[in-house]
Formats: sequence, C-alpha cells, structure tokens
Amino acid sequence: MTQVCLRNIELSYENTRVLSDVNLTIDAGQFCVFIGPSGCGKSSLLRLIAGLEPVSGGSIEIDGVVINDTPPAERNLAMVFQSYALYPHMTVFDNMAFGLQRKGLPGAEIDRRVAEASQILQLDALLARKPGVLSGGQRQRVAIGRAIVKQPKVFLFDEPLSNLDASLRAQTRFEIAKLHRKVASASMIYVTHDQVEAMTLAEQVVLLRPAAEARGGSSVAQVGTPMALYHHPANLFAARFIGSPGMNLFAATVATLADAAVVLDFEGQPCSALVTPAGLAPGQAVTLGIRPEHVVLGQGPWRATVIHIEALGELSHVHLKFSDQQPILVAKTQNEAIRVGDTLPFGFPPTALHLFDAEGMARRRLARV
Repeated sequence: MTQVCLRNIELSYENTRVLSDVNLTIDAGQFCVFIGPSGCGKSSLLRLIAGLEPVSGGSIEIDGVVINDTPPAERNLAMVFQSYALYPHMTVFDNMAFGLQRKGLPGAEIDRRVAEASQILQLDALLARKPGVLSGGQRQRVAIGRAIVKQPKVFLFDEPLSNLDASLRAQTRFEIAKLHRKVASASMIYVTHDQVEAMTLAEQVVLLRPAAEARGGSSVAQVGTPMALYHHPANLFAARFIGSPGMNLFAATVATLADAAVVLDFEGQPCSALVTPAGLAPGQAVTLGIRPEHVVLGQGPWRATVIHIEALGELSHVHLKFSDQQPILVAKTQNEAIRVGDTLPFGFPPTALHLFDAEGMARRRLARV
C-alpha cells in the first residue's frame, strides 16, 4: 500500500505563483479529492504528482522516496483525464491492452488483467466494440479500465466526469466508488470542481484556494473529511465555497462573552453563538455564519421580505432581504406556501451558528445541530 507526501510544494509560471507551501499526506489506500474554484491549481497539483510538470520547489514522495526527478513512466501511477483519449481505430480490448503490450507483458497476463478490469467496470459485452459506438459513460469506463490494468500504486483522476450529463455522472460516480472498494490497496487522488463528487467520494478533501486568496500563505485552505469541512469550516473561504448554496455570512459585533457562548449584537438584537470565546472581546467586529438549511423561517426576532424563490421539488431556496447593510439571506425550506413579496420573521439557532474573527478564521463550535 502506498503513501503520497507533498512537502512545501511550490509552482510558479514565470512571475505568476500558482501553488504555494502545499503540505499534504495522502495515506495508503485513501481516496483523496482536490477541490476548489477555477484557477486554484488543483489540476496543476495533480500533474506535478504525475510528473507531467516540474515542481518549482519542495518535494514529492511516494512511500518515502523522493520522485521529483523520476520520469512519469517510472512512477507507477495511472492517470484518467477529462477527455477519454481512446484510440478510435482500436477495440475496447485493444485500448485497454495497448499499454501492457508496449511493456512486453505475456499475452496470458494481458488477457487476465483486461478480463479482471472489464468485469469490475461491466465492460465484458463491449470488448469487441470501438469507441465510436459507445456512450460517453462507456468511454469513460474504458479509460478507467485502461488505468486499472496497469495495476498502479496510485490512481490519478483529473475531472473524469466533466463531459458527462447528470445521470451518467451519478452512475459513473457510483462505479468509481465501487472501484475504490475493490482495489483498496491503491491510493486515489481525484480532482473535481463538483462538490457532490467531493462529498460522496472522498475520505479526505483538500480544499485549494487561488493565490490571491492565499495572501502569501498556503494554497491549502483546509484538509479534512467531507463532513468536517461542511460542519466545521476553518475559515471564511471554506465557508463560502463548501455547500450549495454557500453559507450565509453577515457582519455582527461581539456584545458579551460567556464560558461556552458568544453573545452578538446582530441588527439591533442579541444573538447567541455556541462557539469558543477565546481571542474575542466585546465590541469586536466579527462575521456570523449559518447554513441555509438551519435558518428558521416563521419565527424569530428579525423580519425579512422574500425577493426570489428557487423551487427545486423536494425543497426551495428562498432569498430574503432584511437590511441594506447586509447580504441577501438564503434559506432552505419545504414550505410551498411561501410567495415572493411575503414578509417573514426568521431566527438563528445558537447551535447552528458559526463565527469568524477579523482575520477570517473560525472559532471552534461547541455544539452542532
């Protein structure tokens, strides 16, 4: 089983810094997802691991061995790209077998590996077909099968589902999750901009931020399990990015401090947040955060006007305006009786609130809804 370590990784193109001070450990057999906005360097980081680009600084280690200068073909990695990159004139079998044939493996061993991969990915009935007659989902499974037959130490996936429609993405996501369970000895590093993929596939999520957001610090905004990033964002960048819609964030002022809570002045009303008060002081400006699903509509000390509703079937995203000085509030609700123009009271449960200091760093939550 293989561990991947990135130590003080830097990447720059001429005078443009793309990645800075990236320190990560991807444990043996772990499914790790790199996620972040466009331009944050997530695909570039994957390409550094694959050896397709040289690092500007730092080291990449696989099982304790530095591989910075190791050619890509000798790193024992397999990469699945966003584009399928299949040979159109070859059958599915030949596409999967081609790399093994180039290595000179015996025919019986090639047949065994292709058969094993095709069974995992349910490609048995397609082995004699050519890519031109396959669907997008089938082509992507062939591309994954071509990686499986190499029996690599590490699988690298670079946004492999981006070209698929919603139903095929869900199906192929399920296939990749099953693949991880079947080849548990190999580590998997997966790049995506899709939060659903990150939340449903990852054992560890690495949230990357653009250089402008890093402000000279690390490109890594937060590392943790999907639920840790969702319920305990470490900073404002993570709070804004993780979740759909993202967290509601508002300006507030610290009123008083208690042992296990902070009382805020929010729009002229007291508001309690069950977070550690360490490092805060009365009168300090802070940012108050709450997920849309935790906003209580119909009761509470504040009032807001409904200005837009996004009806999604199982629930609706209700957009509300309550102050000229504050952003729009977004709430999730199953109440289908709410209409644009309604004025509703709303409230925030103390157990659901997040608090961020002037530097954008989160105070530790002491409870969770």
